[in-house]
Amino acid sequence: MLELDNSSSIVQLNANEELKADYNSLINHPSIQENFEIQSYKFSHNLAPLDSITFTGSETNIYDAVVQPQKFFKDRNKAIVLLTDGNQTSGNNYSYASIDTKSAIYPIIYGDTTNYPDLKITQINVNRYSYLNNEFPVEIFTSYTGSDAITTQFKIKSGNTTLHQEQIRFSKENSSRIINLNLTSKKVGTQSLKATITPLSIEKNTSNNDRNFAVEVIDQQTKVLILSDVMHPDLAALKKAIASNQQRDVSIQNTGDNPDLNEYNMVIFYSPDNAFAKAYNQAKLLNKNTWTITGPSTDYDFLNSKVSSYSIEKDEEVDEVQPILNTSYTTFNLEDLAYEDYPPVQVPFGAVRMNTAPDILMYKSIGDVQTQQPLWFTYEDNNTRHAVLLAEGFWRWRAQSYLDQKDFKNWDDLVGSQVQYLASNKRRNRLELDYETFYYQNQKIIINAQYLDKNYEFEDNGIINMTLIHKGNSQRIVRPFILEGNSYTVDLSGLEAGDYRFTVKVENDQLNKSGALSILEFDVEKQFISAQDTGMKQLLGVDGVYYQGQIDRLVTQLLQNPLLKPVERASTSYASLIDWKYLLGIIMLLLGLEWFLRKYSGLI
Repeated sequence: MLELDNSSSIVQLNANEELKADYNSLINHPSIQENFEIQSYKFSHNLAPLDSITFTGSETNIYDAVVQPQKFFKDRNKAIVLLTDGNQTSGNNYSYASIDTKSAIYPIIYGDTTNYPDLKITQINVNRYSYLNNEFPVEIFTSYTGSDAITTQFKIKSGNTTLHQEQIRFSKENSSRIINLNLTSKKVGTQSLKATITPLSIEKNTSNNDRNFAVEVIDQQTKVLILSDVMHPDLAALKKAIASNQQRDVSIQNTGDNPDLNEYNMVIFYSPDNAFAKAYNQAKLLNKNTWTITGPSTDYDFLNSKVSSYSIEKDEEVDEVQPILNTSYTTFNLEDLAYEDYPPVQVPFGAVRMNTAPDILMYKSIGDVQTQQPLWFTYEDNNTRHAVLLAEGFWRWRAQSYLDQKDFKNWDDLVGSQVQYLASNKRRNRLELDYETFYYQNQKIIINAQYLDKNYEFEDNGIINMTLIHKGNSQRIVRPFILEGNSYTVDLSGLEAGDYRFTVKVENDQLNKSGALSILEFDVEKQFISAQDTGMKQLLGVDGVYYQGQIDRLVTQLLQNPLLKPVERASTSYASLIDWKYLLGIIMLLLGLEWFLRKYSGLI
């Protein structure tokens, strides 16, 4: 098998012409053609039959190039000839790959293996989000290859503005440096930044001297008010769950404090009664999103008078129920949560009657009976969103979450999703997109879409296309969405770096949605300044590695390897001259004829 490295690092090392020449020499060599069945493959991020040589692969997985052929032809003796620069950017470490007894590996290394002085930014760690005017930490890993002590300049810039600069020193003994600093987010949106090390005058590769990164700046912190006139463990469980996210600020007040609801993104009414009248009126006047939670002193007559979307039968009795999670809930995404074994909570005995279409998050389970009565549901009323939880004692759910998983994440994430939904007045749309505001060029870029029909149920026959326009050169790109399970996806991997605006349109419906995203430049294949033979030497030994220009030596070794010698096999089979079955039949016939003749002649 001939396997050709089709990644862009081959061009980066100016070895593409030599590699192609050696490949053509091998496939046209008379001795190779006479003694071997030649199969050609190319590899970058994966192994594939060789149909063209482009040297455009964005990743190099040498491990698969070594291991996969052994699986494909495991019952045959084979030679695997690898034409590569030895630089791997993805996959397992190929120097630890196993080689079976029927395989012989012959790597040919292309490019200069000499180590030159080089400065490099190897990694940047930064939070993806930051609040406006807040500081955010940045951690930059830098390295130096060389023997002389040097001093260079490190900078971080936003456009033409320098945000940070300092001198850093390297030597053979101190060849790496970690730079930790804090930057300030000064404008809302995606803040694109660039870290740079001033290159040495003798550096061969300066592509790895800078690295782009970005931070999405958010201009809000969700403020949540819990209004309650009773003290209850539920309040502590609720507050801790909401406050587990630093993007939220939560406070507990009673109706006597006369809080100004306009200062909050949403309001939670816990165990409401007549004292909540002013707060309910103010919330309606301000179009505030609310979350009503029934408790020990809830006045159901008052509650029914203040809301029109549902009503609860008044009854002095309560039920002990357990929650059943509705896996078809669509208002916000749910992870694989399970609450069936959680402790029971107390709910009003009376039935709930809905006067609007709710989205039910949890149903009631009474003993072994799973009812269709809602325990936790959400609904929309004009331009506002609302949630209702008919449960007292849900603090036990947070405690159970810790007992099961040794943390509160299960419960806190659920409450957090509910608060996130209620903290925004954004209406539910039939076309929803799930995407990030920026991506790195070397990563897989997948955008998901949810398309619902007019009844807000998933529609699986949509024709959805995304049209992107590059803001720099106005290039127009159209990509279709593919149906995968209960969502549509489009793969934007391979797009050039830059800022894009896009429109997603449902062709068989009058729905569309627009947005913008950025693709930050980063080509991992450009980070190399020389070829690497260390991994191959570790895998096969020093004598098992070949270099460009050594094709004749390689051919000689291929022809002399006993494993690869042609094997002549012969099989011999023997057959009787006279089939014994027929012989037995003839003998029996003659004996019978003799008996008949003797009988006829009176000799018997």
